[in-house]
Order: sequence, then structure tokens, then C-alpha cells
Amino acid sequence: MDNDDYTAKMTELIELMRVIGNDTQQCEVKECKRKISSTITETLSAFSNGNGGYIILGLSEKAGFTPVEDFDARAMQEALSQACEKLTPVVRPVIVTCPFEGANLVFAVIDEMLPREKPCFISSIGPHGGSYIRTGDGDRKMTAYEVDRLLEEQRQPEHDIAVVPEATLDDLNPKLVHALLERERERHPHVFAERSDTDMMLDLRILRRVPADRPADDTVEHAVKHAADHAPTETSDTEDGANTGTAIGTNTGTDETTRIASAPHPTLAGLLAVGRYPQKFFPRLNVTIAVYPSTSRADVFTGSAQLVASETITGPIPVMIDDAVTSLMTWTSGTSDANSGAQPSQPPMYPQLVLREAIANALTHRDYSPDALGTPVHVDVFTDRIEVSNPGGLFGAVSKQRLTHEASTSTRNAFLFSLLQSTPYPDGGTVLRDNGTGYLQIGAALRSEAREPVRIDNSLDRFRVTIPGPVTARQPGVNARRGTRPAPGCGAGM
Repeated sequence: MDNDDYTAKMTELIELMRVIGNDTQQCEVKECKRKISSTITETLSAFSNGNGGYIILGLSEKAGFTPVEDFDARAMQEALSQACEKLTPVVRPVIVTCPFEGANLVFAVIDEMLPREKPCFISSIGPHGGSYIRTGDGDRKMTAYEVDRLLEEQRQPEHDIAVVPEATLDDLNPKLVHALLERERERHPHVFAERSDTDMMLDLRILRRVPADRPADDTVEHAVKHAADHAPTETSDTEDGANTGTAIGTNTGTDETTRIASAPHPTLAGLLAVGRYPQKFFPRLNVTIAVYPSTSRADVFTGSAQLVASETITGPIPVMIDDAVTSLMTWTSGTSDANSGAQPSQPPMYPQLVLREAIANALTHRDYSPDALGTPVHVDVFTDRIEVSNPGGLFGAVSKQRLTHEASTSTRNAFLFSLLQSTPYPDGGTVLRDNGTGYLQIGAALRSEAREPVRIDNSLDRFRVTIPGPVTARQPGVNARRGTRPAPGCGAGM
């Protein structure tokens, strides 16, 4: 772009702000008549951590976005350049002087930083406390959770293979484990043909050994501490009477603690993929379903209406997906009684494939860091749509655009993803049947029924997909008895 192009873009932005009467998500205006704004570094951080943006200096918002009298463009351009040096990583915007209505303004173009460079923060404060994000027409300090998610982008997270110290081999479902190992032997015979079941489970990170005096890494150390601090009181004894349920760090002898720690324990990914009941250790790693009577939550939370139904789905991931889909098909099918076993009185409102893929993606790609272990996957059913939400936004090179237009396989939970590709699904096949094409399949299924595409809302702390109902949507579950459908079993005998 040459200077005329920058001038044209700046003029376009100013005209828009004059119409709406304030700054925008994309553009920040500051007067800076005598000195650079004290909050300029916050804005530079916010645009760098978000989608980029524009800064205009020498323009008065209070005066209707008109030029500031006696504005020194050269001095403010230099001051803005110096402010960019106060951030880590240093911000390198395009800064130009552009004419506007008889005055010169400073116009800066700030690009979004690469994922591996975020968060961009004020150096003197540090990432926690000095990182900002753009919200509406202002800059908001990022939460510690948001900063941690950005820091994770700099390397592959390993929260999914954190050891669960209280868990033992008895907490794994033997049928699921056997089926997964057999499939892995078929897929990779040269790698696993001669390996024992235990060695394979260690290789696949279903199990891990973590010596008490030398944690494998900081992530595991954090997860072990978290699990120890929130350990259930129940314990189970082995045949020789040793208490294998004791967590690392509890009041046991040194030899006993070392023995427990060095023995293989299931990982979080192992429990989620092939466990009997992961919620024994992580009670909120489940799926919650709420069926609303209208198109708005407000009718329930601020009015007199009640939920049509609510349900909590538990078990390992293959069971949670299957049970959640079964429940959703029931509540949206027009069945007169959800417990009767009667056939639906009319076709379901949503394609089964679409529901399956949306819930599978939410459970596979959600955030499993210690900060998110208390947050379930939420499925909210309205009369015109279904919303599936999970903690943690998109990871790595995957964007909203790429997600719905091309195969995207980047995942924060690499080990869990690999396990689910070989984990058996209740109705046959495996949990993950594609190679990053789930949302392409969702799009094709909705187009085949002449429906609108899904809507995706992505932020650092949450991902939500909204599945539109049919053009003439009927009320889900209106004939079903409120909240009477029992939660499906956890599938331990699968």
C-alpha cells in the first residue's frame, strides 16, 4: 500500500465512526494533543493479541471525530514508535502521517501476531497482568486463563497425558482396551506386533510411569498436585492388600509412595478414551444437556418458564457421545414419552451425523488443563437451534474459516486424538472416523437438507457451534415428561 491507500482506509474508518458515534472493535482513536496516551500500550497489546487493528492519533472522539487543533503529527509518530518498544514481543506496526480535513493525523496499522508469539504484553508488567485483548470499542485486561491458553500455543500442550495418581488398571474398561490395542496392531503391525499389552499402553500413553522424586514435566507435576488436592476419599485394595488408591503427596511412607508413583497409572487421555468411569476422578468432565421451551435462555432465567428437560451424560468419551446423541434425537423427535421406548412420531429435527460430529469435536478438542477440569461440555437445545459449547478455543493453525472450508487436524490434545482414532464406538467403527473433515461433513449434511450452515463463535476461553434447526422448527420435547428421562449408563460393560 502507498500513502494514498492508507489515507483512503483511514478516511473510511473515520466516516464509519462518525456514523456510529464511537470507536470500533477494529479501530481506536486517541487525541494525543500534547503527549502520547498513557493507555496506548494497552491498545497495541490488544490488537496484537486479537485480529489486528488500526490506531488514529490526533482525532477527537468527543468533538465528533474531528482533527485536534495544533496536533504535532511528527512528534506523536515518534512517541508511538517508542511505545511499541515497551511491549514483548516488540510491536512493529506501519505508522504513517495522513492528511485529513486540512490537518495531518498519525495512522498506524497493527497486524495480529502469530500464535507462537502471543501473548503480546507490556514488558514492565509481564504476561499475567500486562496482556490485553480488544472487546467492543475498548481494551480489556486478559484473564490468567486466557494468557495461559496463549502461552500453550508456543508448544504442544500435554494436559491430556497427565497422570491420574489415584487411578489403577482396574479403572480401565478391559473390552475397550482390548479393542483399541487390537486395532493399533492391525494399523501398525511393524510397530506393535511383538509388543505386550502393557508396553503398548505405555507407548500410546494410556498409562505412564512418573517417579515420585522426578516428575516427567511441569504439566504432569501440576496435574498430579491438582489430582492429589482433589482426590476422592475412597480407596481400593489390591490382592496383596496394598492401597493403590493413595495419591502422591498423601501421608504414606516414603517407600510406599515411591512404589505407587513408579507403577504405571492411567493418564487422563486413557481414562477418557477407554476408562470405566472417568468422572470418578473428574466429576465435571461430562456433557450437560438443557432443553429450553423457546428460543431464549431469558425465558427460563428471568421469566417463569422452566426447562423442558435436563440431563447429565457421563462415562468415557465414546459412551458420552452415543448417549448424548440418543438423548438429543429423543428430545427433538416428537416422541410422546421419552421413557416409553416408542418410535418417534415424526422425523428428528437434526441429522444424527451432525449431532455426533459436533459433540465428538467438543469432547476431543476441549481444554483439559487443570483450570478447565471443572467445566463440562454444554449442549443447549432451543426450539430453533442447538448450541454445543466447550472450554477452550481453537488451537494452532485451525481458524473458523479453515474449519468449515478445508480439512483441519490441529489439536491441543494430540494423544487423546490419536487414541480416539482407534477407540471403538458403540454402534460400530471408531470414535473418530475422519481426518479433520468433521465440519466439512456437517456442512454437507446441512446443505443436503437446504439448511443454513453452522455458526461458529470462537474465543480464547470458549468454542461454540450453533446448529440451525429446520426452516419450520417445532418445539423439542414438548410432549415429553419434564426431566424424566434417566441418564444412560456409563457403559462400563461395553
